[in-house]
Amino acid sequence: MLKCLCLVVSLLYSIQIAQCAQGEYGLMVVDKRVESEKNESFCLIYYPSLIEIAPNSSQAKRFPISVLKDLNVTNACNDGDDLDELDLDDTFPIFSSNLTIANCSLAEKIQRLQQYKILGLLSEGNYGKNFNASDYNVSVLFGAVVERTAKQRLMNLQANYPEAVFYMYRDDVNFDMSTVVIFLMAVGTVTLGSLWSGYAKQSLRIRKERQAESHEVRDEEGVIKPQDGVGEEEDISVRVSPILIMFFVLCMCSMLVLLYFFFNQLVYVIMVMFCIASSLAMYSCFEPLVMATYALPLPVFRLPRMNLLICRLDLEFRQLLLLLLSLGTSIVWFIFRKTDWSWILQDFLGILFSINMLKVLRLPSLRICTCLLSSLFFYDIFFVFITPTFMKDGKSVMVEVATGHNSEEQLPMVLRVPHLNPDPCYSYTYSLLGFGDILVPGLLLAFCHGFDLMVGSPYKLYWVISCISYMLGLVATFISLYLMNAAQPALLYLVPFTLIPIILTAWQRKELACMWEGDFQLGNNKIRHD
Repeated sequence: MLKCLCLVVSLLYSIQIAQCAQGEYGLMVVDKRVESEKNESFCLIYYPSLIEIAPNSSQAKRFPISVLKDLNVTNACNDGDDLDELDLDDTFPIFSSNLTIANCSLAEKIQRLQQYKILGLLSEGNYGKNFNASDYNVSVLFGAVVERTAKQRLMNLQANYPEAVFYMYRDDVNFDMSTVVIFLMAVGTVTLGSLWSGYAKQSLRIRKERQAESHEVRDEEGVIKPQDGVGEEEDISVRVSPILIMFFVLCMCSMLVLLYFFFNQLVYVIMVMFCIASSLAMYSCFEPLVMATYALPLPVFRLPRMNLLICRLDLEFRQLLLLLLSLGTSIVWFIFRKTDWSWILQDFLGILFSINMLKVLRLPSLRICTCLLSSLFFYDIFFVFITPTFMKDGKSVMVEVATGHNSEEQLPMVLRVPHLNPDPCYSYTYSLLGFGDILVPGLLLAFCHGFDLMVGSPYKLYWVISCISYMLGLVATFISLYLMNAAQPALLYLVPFTLIPIILTAWQRKELACMWEGDFQLGNNKIRHD
C-alpha cells in the first residue's frame, strides 16, 4: 500500500521548471567606488512586457546608492496605504512583494508609485498576482531582487559606502553544468534500476519454472534470509489491467488537485511517506551487500523474531544495523532539509527510491506500458498547459504544486542540484528533475530488459534502444526548457521518444504481438536460462 501511495506521489512531479516563468534575468551591480573593494552583484528579475532595462553594463544608467528608500511593510496597492507623506520624489523605493502585505500585482504597485516622481523601483521578491501588461503604462525602471537578504545587503551598502552607485542591466543566462549532473543522475538511475528489475524478473521466472518441474519448495531452517528479497510467493510482474491503470491515473489527478488546495497541510504527510519509502528503498538496495558478508567467517547474532502490525521482522544483527542506518539517513534529511547541503541526501535517497521502485514494480506487457505512458502523457499536458485556462489567476496546477505556491516547503519527490554557474542568479536556485521523469519511462525500460532476457534478444536490443531513446528525450526536454524559459511537461518529450522506437522495432522484428501480451503469453515463450 505504501509503495502504491509513494508511486502516485512521485509520478505527480513530472515537470521541468524554468527559473523564471514571467520575467527575465538581470543583474543589479553596486559599485562601491573604492579601489580595494570589489563590486557586489544581485540577481534581478525584470519584466520586458512592462519596461526594458539596459542590454549591458556600459549602457546602464548609474544611480547614487543614497537614493534607495526602504518602504518596509507599506501597502502600495491602489486600495492600500496613503503614500503622500512618504516623500518619494527623486528616490528609488524598495517595496515588499509579499501578498500578505499587499495583495495585488506588481504592475499595479509600480503604476501607483511612479506617480510620485520616483527615479525607479525595486521589489523585494517577485510575488504578485498575474497581470496583463497592456493594461499598464510603466515609465520608470523596475526590477525585483530575488535573494532573501538582498534588501538588508543593500541597506548595509548604503550605510557603509555612501558614495557608491548602482545600475541594472540584462543578464544572458548561459548553460549550466548542473544540467549535466542531473542528466547523468537520471540516466544512471534508470539504467541501474531497469537492469536490476530485468534480472530480478528473469531470476524469479526461472525459479518458478524449476519449482513447477520439481513440485517442491525447499525452506532451509537456520539460514539467514533477506527481508526484502524475491520471495517464493512473489509474482513475476504486478497484476494490473488497463482499467486499473486508468483508476491509478485518476488517483494521481485527485492527489494533485488536493495538493493544489491544501499544499501546506499535505506536504508534511508526503515528506513522512518519502522518509519511510526511501528508508525501505535504502535497506532493499544495500541488503545484498550485507547478505554477501555471511559467506565470510564472521560471527552471526540472530535477533528474536518481531511481529509488527504491518510486517514481520526476522533480523540478524548486521541487517538491524542497516535498517537503523537507513532510517537514520531519512531522519537526518528531514531535520536538515532546509540547509544548503540537504540536496545531497535528498538526491541519494531519491535515487535509491527510484531504483527500488523500478526493481519492485515490474510491468507485465507492452500493452500495460503503453496504457500507463499514454495516459500520463495527456495527464502532464493537461495539468501544465490546460489548467491555466480555467484556474484562478491563470495559474498552472502542476507548476503551483511543483514550486510549492508561496510556501517555504517543497515536495521532496525531485532530484535537485544547485547551479554551478558563478552568476548570482544561480546562487540560490537548483536544477530540478521530478521522480516521474525517471519512473515513468524507467518502467518501460525495465520491461524491455526483462523481455530481452526472456526471448534472448541479441545484445539486449530493446533495452539498449530504450536507453538511448530516454537519453535523447531528456536532451530534448532540457533544450525546450532552455529555449522557452517556461515550465515544460517532461513526459511530452519522454513518452514518444521512448515508446515509439520500441513499438517500431518490435513490429519490424515481428515480435510486437508477443511483446504486447508480455507475461500473459509466458507459457508460449521460450525462457533462456543463460
